[in-house]
Amino acid sequence: MTSSRYFSNPGNRRTTTRPVVINPEEFDRVATFYRRQPQNDPTPLYRLPGLASVTGLGEIWLKDESQRFDLPAFKILGVLYAFERIFEAQPKNSKLVVACASAGNHGRAVARAARMHGLSAKIYLPVSVAPARIDAIVSEGAEVVVTDQGYEGSIRLVNTEAKRKGWQVVSDTAWGGYETIPRWIMAGYSWLMEEASLQWASNKPPDAVFVQAGVGGLACAVLTWLDWKYGSERPYVIACEPSAAPCLLESARAGQPVAVADRDTMMACLRCAEISPVVWPVIENGFDAFVAVDDKCVADTIRQLAYPNAGDPTVVAGACGACGLAALLAVMNDPSLRSVRETAKIGPDSRVLVINSEGATDPEIYRSIVN
Repeated sequence: MTSSRYFSNPGNRRTTTRPVVINPEEFDRVATFYRRQPQNDPTPLYRLPGLASVTGLGEIWLKDESQRFDLPAFKILGVLYAFERIFEAQPKNSKLVVACASAGNHGRAVARAARMHGLSAKIYLPVSVAPARIDAIVSEGAEVVVTDQGYEGSIRLVNTEAKRKGWQVVSDTAWGGYETIPRWIMAGYSWLMEEASLQWASNKPPDAVFVQAGVGGLACAVLTWLDWKYGSERPYVIACEPSAAPCLLESARAGQPVAVADRDTMMACLRCAEISPVVWPVIENGFDAFVAVDDKCVADTIRQLAYPNAGDPTVVAGACGACGLAALLAVMNDPSLRSVRETAKIGPDSRVLVINSEGATDPEIYRSIVN
């Protein structure tokens, strides 16, 4: 089942063994780590009964990551855990410089974690990054380098410079010879699912999960955790991307990792032309479907959350944060996506989970949308 906006995965295998992307024991280590963090207050799992009713669903659950460790995105979960694992493997040296490339949220998380550990950070950003995101990273004490490249080019630049100067790269995307830290970062993301499962404990798990995908780290973490927790009975999982940068969708369609054109989108942290190679086994035969949404769909969803239906909470969502819910609303309301809805078997009795992965990380864009 294919179109320019969706792809239902014929390679999905729920009952056979896939290559291990995140070791199951890692999930237990993540849970142990976060249970002992004094500032680890749970983020809310909101019910949206008003929106569910008008959309034709039983329940919509929204895991709100717009305030995680006092940062407006989920990324810190992966980074803090990766720092923990790095310093288990090697002694911490106060002169160590950590570095990464980022479209904004990951870079700020690395800068915050470096500051917490008393380390210096160098954050390389693509030329298109908004000034507010640059200022936020600088406020964490990091040195910012704005490149003349896109996201993938910035990764190559920081990797080259790190090799030359002996920096420790803490990247959420992998490449040949660099996979361990991205795996740790993905494992760290799984805590939001563990936390959500405790919040829905009195209910059955969701029937479907819509999760954002940039290079694929969060999406892979969510699906792998669901596999680990529920096996073949896990929810139906749909990866959601910008229509301007659907690298997971197009890779799944091609049957191999492919690069897509680098086009502008307000979903800046999902503007990724290439998948992280380490997630390919999950893309190839793990996800049930892929859906791409455009900026207008996302802007409408941001407004929906800012001015909610009666009985629903007000939620501040950035463009990337709204992507998953935007995809759900498109699947439920767009006749061209009816086959996705039918294949996923979601309807009036269904429980669906979405993740608000970021708050208003670009306040100017957010104000222009909601006002």
